[in-house]
Amino acid sequence: MASTPGGRPTPQVDRISRFGFGRNPAGAPASRPPRPRRRHRFGRGPRLGLAAGFVLALSLPLVAPAGAAPPAATPTSSPTVGTAPEADGTSSPAPSSSAGDVADQQVPVAGLTTGPATAGQSKLTLVLFDSDIVLVGGRGFGAGKDVAVTAATSDLGGSATARAGADGRFILGFQVPLGFTGRVTVTAKQESVEASGTLDVVDAGTPGLASRAAGDAEVPAPTPTATPVPAPAATPAPTTSAPTTSEPTVSGPTSSEPTGTAPATTPSTAPSTAPGTGRRTSPAPTAVPAPTAAPSAGSGTGAGTGTGTTTGGNGRLSGLPWMSGVYPSHVLSQVLAFGTWRGRPNDVAHVFTIRTQGWNAMVEPRWPLDLYKAFPGKLIISQPTYPKGQGNNAACAQGAYDSYWKTFGTFLKNNGRADSIVRIGWEFNGTFMYWHADAAGTQFRDCFRKISTAIRSTDPEVKIDWTFNAHASPVPNGGTPWAAYPGDEYVDYVGIDSYDWYPPSRDEATWKKQCDDPNGLCYLLEFARQHGKKVGVGEWGVSSCSRNGGGDNPFYIQKMFDTFTQYADVMAYESYFHDAAPGNVCSTIMNGGQNPKASALYKKLFGSV
Repeated sequence: MASTPGGRPTPQVDRISRFGFGRNPAGAPASRPPRPRRRHRFGRGPRLGLAAGFVLALSLPLVAPAGAAPPAATPTSSPTVGTAPEADGTSSPAPSSSAGDVADQQVPVAGLTTGPATAGQSKLTLVLFDSDIVLVGGRGFGAGKDVAVTAATSDLGGSATARAGADGRFILGFQVPLGFTGRVTVTAKQESVEASGTLDVVDAGTPGLASRAAGDAEVPAPTPTATPVPAPAATPAPTTSAPTTSEPTVSGPTSSEPTGTAPATTPSTAPSTAPGTGRRTSPAPTAVPAPTAAPSAGSGTGAGTGTGTTTGGNGRLSGLPWMSGVYPSHVLSQVLAFGTWRGRPNDVAHVFTIRTQGWNAMVEPRWPLDLYKAFPGKLIISQPTYPKGQGNNAACAQGAYDSYWKTFGTFLKNNGRADSIVRIGWEFNGTFMYWHADAAGTQFRDCFRKISTAIRSTDPEVKIDWTFNAHASPVPNGGTPWAAYPGDEYVDYVGIDSYDWYPPSRDEATWKKQCDDPNGLCYLLEFARQHGKKVGVGEWGVSSCSRNGGGDNPFYIQKMFDTFTQYADVMAYESYFHDAAPGNVCSTIMNGGQNPKASALYKKLFGSV
C-alpha cells in the first residue's frame, strides 16, 4: 500500500491511500514519517479505480491505488465494488450539489464532447450517468500528454492516468458502489496545469431508475450473501511459542506509510519523534529470530532474458523463476495490459477485500473475486483480521471468529480459488492498520494462528502468508515484527511490503543496510532459507512522490531483481504496486509511466525486450 502525508503504500483495502485516496486522518498517529499518500494510500484499502477508457469501480476505503490507464476512449462499464460506509456504519451525507455546470444531471451531456477549450482555460465537467457512473470530461490540457486523475470521497479513493487527445481533451469514468451517497471530488493535473470538480451522488444504483441505454451492458452490483454466517464458538489459542534468539535487532527508519484508519489500540511504547526531523525513531530493539547466514550481494544475471508470453519450463505463465505479477487496480484489463506491456503474462494478481461492510462481505468476497474469473493465474488476497469496527485481535486470539474464517476457506474452494495466497493482517507492524499488533505481539500472533488453522480446515490448498511492512516496526515492542511471528507450522509464506523509501536505496551501502536489517528483505529471505519457508513480496515499487522516496530509481529496480534472483530457491512471488496517484507513491512504469528510467530497466529484467 502507499500513502500520503504520513502514510505509505499498501492498497489498504480500506485506505483511501491505496487507490490514491487516503491520507492519515487529522490527529491519527503515523507509524512512519508522513509520506505522500499512496494511495497507498489514498488509503491502503480498496481504492477508487479510475482508468482512462474504462468505467472502473470506486473501491473500498483504504485499498490499493489504481494504476495507469491506457489512452481514453468511450468509457465501458466494469463490475461495481461493494458500498463503503463510514467507520460508524453510515454512508457519507450528501451535501448540496456543486458539480459545476452539470451538478444535478443524471445523463451525459453533449458539452462533454464539444470543441476544445481555449488554451489556459482547463476545466473538468462531472456528470452522473445511470445513478452510479461518474463520467469525467477534461479540456484545455496539453495535446498528447498524460493527465494524472485522482478521485476521492470521505471514505473511498482512486487514481488513473488519461492521455489528452489532439484537441487537449479526455474522458473517463468510474463506477461508485451500490447505494453510495456522498460527494466525489476529482482532480486532474498535467505538469503545471490543474483542474478540479465535485459531484454529489445520492443513493447510487437505486433500483427503479431508468434502464441503461440500448447496447450498454448491465453490471450487477455485488451483494453480500443472504445466508448469515454462523456465530463462532470460542476455542483456546494454541500454546506454541514464537521462535526467539538472543540476537539484538538493528532499529531502522520508521514506517512512512499512511495510517488510513485510527489504530484499534495504543501500543504501550510509542516511537519518539526525532527533534527537527518530523521522523519517528524506533523503540529500543529486542531479540528477533536470527538467520544463521548473512545475506550477500546478488548477481545481476538470471531471468532477465525473457521467453515472451510462453509458459516457462517451470510451469509459470511468466517463465520467471518465481511467480510475478502486479497490482494496478481492481480492473482485470489493466492487470492483463501490464503483462502484455512487459512481454510476460502475470502469474499472480493482487486483490483487497472490502473491510467496512461486515463479515459476510469479507469472508464471502464476491467482490473483488468475481472480477477475476477470467484470470488464469493465482490470486493474492489481502485480508484484515476482522472487519473494521466489528472485532478485535484479543477476541480473535480466543477463537471467537473461527467460523467466519472457515466460511472463507469454503468460499475459496467452492469458487475455484482454493490455491489462493492469503495475506492475513498484512503490515500489522504499522499502527496505520486498524488490526495492528499489540505492544507484546502475542494477541496478533495468536489471532493469526486461529485464522490460519480455520481457513486450512476447509481449504487445505490455501497458502497462508505472514507479511510485515519494511523499514521499521512501531509495533510490537522492540522495533521489529518478529515478536508477532506465529510459528512455522501456521505459515506457508513469509512476506514483506518493501518500497523505495524511508530510506530510498540510491547506493550499495544504503541498500545493504536496510535490506539486512531485521525489518528488511534480505533478512527475511535468509530467515526463509533457515526455516524452510517461501517468501512473498506483495507490494514493492519506486516512489516518485514521497518526500523520502527514491524517485525514478533504476538502481532500486536492479537490486530488487538481483535479490529475487539470488534467492530464487525461496522466492514464491512478487507483485509490483503500480500507482499513479499524485502525492502517493507515483510508482507507475507501464509504457514509461511516471518513471521512464525505472520502466526501461524493469522491462529489460522482468520482461522480454
